[in-house]
Amino acid sequence: MVVQRVSNNNMNQSNNGNNNNSVRVSMSSPSRYLNVNTSYDDDSVDSNFDPEIPTIETSRSVDGLAGMSSTFGASDNKSESINTGPKYDAATIRAEFKTYQSILPHPDELLQGKHSFRYLRNKIERSAIDVPRFLQYKHEGGIKPHQALCCLLLSEYHKAGEVETYCEGADKRNAVGRTMRIYPTLVRLLSFGYCYAQLNNPAEFIRDQFYRIATAVPTEQVPAHLLRRKIKDRGLPVPNYFLDPEDPQQFPPHIALLVILQDGEKESRKLDSILNRLAFSLFALVALLLRIVLEVIGGAGAIWGGAEVFGLRTQYNRELWRWLSIGVGALCFARFITLNAPQAEDEGDILGPAGPWSLRLPVRLRAVCDHPFHYFVRALPPSSPQKKKD
Repeated sequence: MVVQRVSNNNMNQSNNGNNNNSVRVSMSSPSRYLNVNTSYDDDSVDSNFDPEIPTIETSRSVDGLAGMSSTFGASDNKSESINTGPKYDAATIRAEFKTYQSILPHPDELLQGKHSFRYLRNKIERSAIDVPRFLQYKHEGGIKPHQALCCLLLSEYHKAGEVETYCEGADKRNAVGRTMRIYPTLVRLLSFGYCYAQLNNPAEFIRDQFYRIATAVPTEQVPAHLLRRKIKDRGLPVPNYFLDPEDPQQFPPHIALLVILQDGEKESRKLDSILNRLAFSLFALVALLLRIVLEVIGGAGAIWGGAEVFGLRTQYNRELWRWLSIGVGALCFARFITLNAPQAEDEGDILGPAGPWSLRLPVRLRAVCDHPFHYFVRALPPSSPQKKKD
């Protein structure tokens, strides 16, 4: 019996070795991560096999995302690689964007409409403009939108890591609210270091989510489900635009890509205008004060007034009911803080998948009314690219 067990173990080890070798062979081509064989038993050790994929931490380059070949499956076990022309890097994506920039909706309209891949493709084709590669099909040499987005944002991340600080670069891109850093400092002081200034610009929000997980993003082309797994394996939150399409908080990666490209051409400036900021800040402040009146002061006042209505409060026990009202008011205030204090899980949810501008105006006003505190502050610190190490 012992001999039989040893023999079986040797056979299992041999089989495991063969499985590992087969994976290595299938990953030897540029498309190796697109066709990893996952037909083996999910309960076996091999089901946990996770190929090492280069990231910006290990490769210090994003050239793998700008490859010249695109792969599509000819069958379940085979793939074909076709030549797609020049290198598709961040500069090419931005240059290509200028050819169809004028026919696109504004950034907020793109986010609110969540226009489909086919809608945007047809819109560009009707204008007799060449379809960008991230909107092309596989047989046309297209590249997946999430891969183009990773290529663009990783390039920004890589360049920003070479400067002294990310905040300085951000200040140069957006002078409104960044020339003076008083507000973020004030938020930190008043919240005793718990909260941070909120990001209400969609492009800033998209970049912030990406920079938080940039070190986990493969620098080679991988399918969306593998990208999500790599992010989760690092214990990081998956950005809204990389979520599964069935998730209600997801918005398409091609929309996120277009918003970033529009921001690079200064099309997001109206979202940061002083008038818009003042109008929504005033609206959020009034909503916040009204909630305090209704939920905190109203609770204390209800005890005081209710005691008089039911004849419980007299001239002999006024002081007692005053302290009871104050106690209930304190409990109401604690409830108010619990319900309204920002949490890390609120990102990309309470005020829309990319901030309030990703919601239509009526929905945006309702979201700010429901959570006015979140319009001003957030729980997560601002993410920034890591400095490039020599």
